[in-house]
Amino acid sequence: MNPKHILFIPVSSPSGIGEYMRSMIIAKAMLAKWPTANIHFILNQDVSYLNECPYNVHTCKGSPTKDSNRVNAIIEQVSPDLVIFDASGRAKQFKQAKLFGAKVAFISQHNKKRNRGLKLNRLANTDIHWVVQPDYCMKALSLWQRAKLSLYNKPAPKNIGPVFELCQTEDQQKLLSQYRVVKDNYFIFNAGSGGHLVSGRLAADIYYQAAKLFSQQCKAKCLVIFGSNYPKSLPEDEGVTCLKTLSNEDFVGLLANAKGCIVSAGDTLLQCFALHKPCVAAPVSPDQPARLKLCQAKELVLVADATPESLASQAIKLTQQNNEEVKSVISNIKQQAPSKALDIIVNDITSLFSAEKECLSVNSNEQDKS
Repeated sequence: MNPKHILFIPVSSPSGIGEYMRSMIIAKAMLAKWPTANIHFILNQDVSYLNECPYNVHTCKGSPTKDSNRVNAIIEQVSPDLVIFDASGRAKQFKQAKLFGAKVAFISQHNKKRNRGLKLNRLANTDIHWVVQPDYCMKALSLWQRAKLSLYNKPAPKNIGPVFELCQTEDQQKLLSQYRVVKDNYFIFNAGSGGHLVSGRLAADIYYQAAKLFSQQCKAKCLVIFGSNYPKSLPEDEGVTCLKTLSNEDFVGLLANAKGCIVSAGDTLLQCFALHKPCVAAPVSPDQPARLKLCQAKELVLVADATPESLASQAIKLTQQNNEEVKSVISNIKQQAPSKALDIIVNDITSLFSAEKECLSVNSNEQDKS
């Protein structure tokens, strides 16, 4: 049995885009696996990327998590075979999905969100739970959590790391030519989706100012990706290349070929680790300081404050070949295993529906015998 209708319900807000982008990557992989599948998204009606989504879009007021009546009506309308809640969803939404016969998958991105997914009222209606963090960013499950998993005969959440796609080598060469950069001879600056505020100031503007300082001092080529949620016109700058947004594939392709990356402490930071790219990071949203602290403890990143001066000062270290701190970071990130998160997700979903097919076959044979 293959899923005919797949419904994605990512967190979607005017300030962030990470969950939506992750769901888009997974949706593309699902369509490659099952070309006839119908893909649906439920999105906040106020997000800037609403009209850019290439799939069937259903809107709700505010975040889907807060609009259960609308979400449940859409679930009834679509009658999906699979629902993927990406850091979203209330227990009644999980229950509604199961009521209409769907397999339910949940994606969490930190301990607090994982704990929410392990509450009894969600756990009972969840078939699989992925955590998009490496093991060292997550606490061990408590005895009570393990007991609940055993009681409901559910698999433990899988720590799968960041979800991303990497373009082929020949496509990467075209990408570098398009943006007039040379492999290992430029730096990426990105503060996330473009909508985050730090002390009332747009984080994207802070990173842009950091890129200007860095470029002036090091004479290095810099690309600043402002993000699709950036609300202003892009600045014109001869010394720094300013880009609004990129496809995830192109973004990761530019990260993979950069000399170094100056990013926020969100998903992009983990992508840099998986790509073995040295980076500087600062927290720009409430969930990021804890993650950054764990990564710093592992000596995987150069940590900065979210100010132009601090970011530029730390970034300059990435140009210093004999800097011992940078040497340690490079050595440690090279020991990180490449992320196979997308493959794990596709294989897990395939297994879910293969198991159902086998179950239906067994039941049919038993009925025939009777």
